Amino acid sequence: MTSPFLLSLASFALGGRVSARAGCVLALAALGCLAGPAALAQTSDPAAWRLGIAAWSFNRYTVFEAIDRTAALGLRHLEAFEGQRVNAGSDIKLDATLSDAAIAALRAKLKSAGVTLTSLYIHELSSEEPVCRRSFEFARKLGIETIISEPGPEALNLIERLCGEFGISVALHNHPQGSSRYWHPQEVLKVLEGRSPRLGACADLGHWQRSGIKPVDGLRLLGSRLVSLHVKDLNEAAPSGQDVWWGTGRGDIAGALREVHCLGVRPTLFAIEYEHNWDDNRNDIAQCARFFVEQAKAIEATAPRRDPLLAGWAGTDVTPPRPVALTGQLHKRISTGTRDPLTATVLALETSGPDGRREQALMISADLIMIQWVIQDRLKAMLEPRLSDFDTAKLFLFATHTHTGPGLVDTTFGDLYDVSNDPGVMKASEYADFFLERVGRAAEQAWKSRGPAHMGWAMSHMVTGLNRRSVYADGSAVMYGATAAPNFSHIEGGLDTAVDVLGFWGADGKLSGVVVNVACPAQETEGLSEISADFWHDTRVALRARHGPGLFVLPQCAPSGDLSPHPIHRQRAEQLMEQRRGLSRRQEIARRLANAVDDALPLAEAVQADRLDFRHEVVLADLPEQHPAVPPFYETDSVHPAELHVLRLGDVAMATNPFELFHDYATRIEARSGAPLTMLVQICSGHAGYLPTERAVKGGGYSADKFIVGPAGGQVLVEESVKHIDRLFR
Repeated sequence: MTSPFLLSLASFALGGRVSARAGCVLALAALGCLAGPAALAQTSDPAAWRLGIAAWSFNRYTVFEAIDRTAALGLRHLEAFEGQRVNAGSDIKLDATLSDAAIAALRAKLKSAGVTLTSLYIHELSSEEPVCRRSFEFARKLGIETIISEPGPEALNLIERLCGEFGISVALHNHPQGSSRYWHPQEVLKVLEGRSPRLGACADLGHWQRSGIKPVDGLRLLGSRLVSLHVKDLNEAAPSGQDVWWGTGRGDIAGALREVHCLGVRPTLFAIEYEHNWDDNRNDIAQCARFFVEQAKAIEATAPRRDPLLAGWAGTDVTPPRPVALTGQLHKRISTGTRDPLTATVLALETSGPDGRREQALMISADLIMIQWVIQDRLKAMLEPRLSDFDTAKLFLFATHTHTGPGLVDTTFGDLYDVSNDPGVMKASEYADFFLERVGRAAEQAWKSRGPAHMGWAMSHMVTGLNRRSVYADGSAVMYGATAAPNFSHIEGGLDTAVDVLGFWGADGKLSGVVVNVACPAQETEGLSEISADFWHDTRVALRARHGPGLFVLPQCAPSGDLSPHPIHRQRAEQLMEQRRGLSRRQEIARRLANAVDDALPLAEAVQADRLDFRHEVVLADLPEQHPAVPPFYETDSVHPAELHVLRLGDVAMATNPFELFHDYATRIEARSGAPLTMLVQICSGHAGYLPTERAVKGGGYSADKFIVGPAGGQVLVEESVKHIDRLFR
């Protein structure tokens, strides 16, 4: 009989950086669980499954004791339950009334033990919004991914809304027949029909056996609605059945694990819930963990193998060599010099799936206002003979939307930026030739330099993009309208604090580059008469100072057609805070962005993987036009149809659009996306003008006469994006 504490050897075996597949082998060799960074990658690969303990197994002990017992067993994940006493010598229980100080102490305990709370059991989420909201707020403070619960169906509309708001999933748990509405998977599917992918099921395999349901059959029924598991094996498939070591009972746990792998889902946790030998069931849990690892190894050995991810980076200076007309302010400004350089950054990705099918992408970001579809087509034609092994349909370009860079097409915005009579000034078409020559070389370099890489993702938060439309008592709206006016009512839309980060590490384990997605155009110093990359230059400087001069930074501008970095109220307080820090507004934004990236990177590194489910679809979306495309302000054929790129990179969805997309549409897509993280990119593969919301159209102002596709088309864009994301994540 193996001592349970031998399992802790696994955590030492995984002390270095290893791939998910290698991590599984090391853990098996140490007779341990899938612990350490490699095990945290959320994919359907068994080498990256997360094994942990349901704290109910230790319900005779405190939360702190449950954490210690979990760590001593070499396991790194724990599902808490509401109502457990937090610590010895106190009657304080784990629930939404827990003080912030007690939560901080609990999180410190988890950190010191190397244990993560992935989920929280709350028996019945309330149908009353204040009570239910407190539960979600409590879960967020604990860093919970998934709430396990058995709420009444009448609460599900509220819960679904809060899932989207908080980014937390809810899994309906089953107790045995006669004591739970959700005892049968068909009842779970019935109440969840048509609901968000954030709502699903926590399959309790023991209670299924007590109800006459075979675990394999139940899992197959749930399909993609499976979110998490309470795994038990029973000595008999009957109400009186009691827990035994996995693989020795009637539950066919090996078959259940194979079924989860076949479903291709990403469970929050395989939770060992051992409801026997209550005083000390640690050895029982250890034996279950041993069985899990053995089965994961067997599944891994027979599963189709996915080739490692290949990534290549390149960057190039695209600062024009002569004065240019700076686009974006709707009046001609000839550049008087260069404040900071303009950069184009290229990321090349490729992998092969189990069937040998290759998937590819070349994504290119540039410090410009926009990159029209004709420029993208020219670049594709340029690269086709140079990169014979690359499908140029999988190339897409996007801009940071700075207002202090040149245009690429002479007729953009009519003759507003005509420089025919300005001697020595570079035409937009001349700059396009210069831009394409440099970006073409960088794209070629990135593609040809691709090599084995690990990718990890994480999300942090900071405030950069703010809604710029003031609404007044009569319902009218004005961009940058006065907020001190007596008839000011409110700011029209919300903001997005998320900073989505993809980190890439090379075969040497060093960070090679980051993709940073933020909902804000690069327009803090948009009125300059100098060439400038705006706050992205300062951000690159800050990040390279921390991570080395060779770090590649690829910015993505998320939907922010109604956002900007300029506050329209509390400006004085913002100015005084910047003065106290001794920073310009640009530098302050860069400080926040760099801090957010650094906050996210350790978490991205913890889940890095070298084998990803990577897929890339190019979608031509037929969107209804509200107004005819009137050249030269917008491209006449860039909207009908619109070119969208939809990618899956492991747990990350990426979806592009060619619009200055109002942020409400992004919220709709993200809330309904089946991906854990959804990164949206605007003004990509062309520029098709503003796409405002219905309330913005009603409010009037600058949006009313400058859009081709209106709210009806915007909703079609939402549906198309969600449909293709879901198809990649089924």
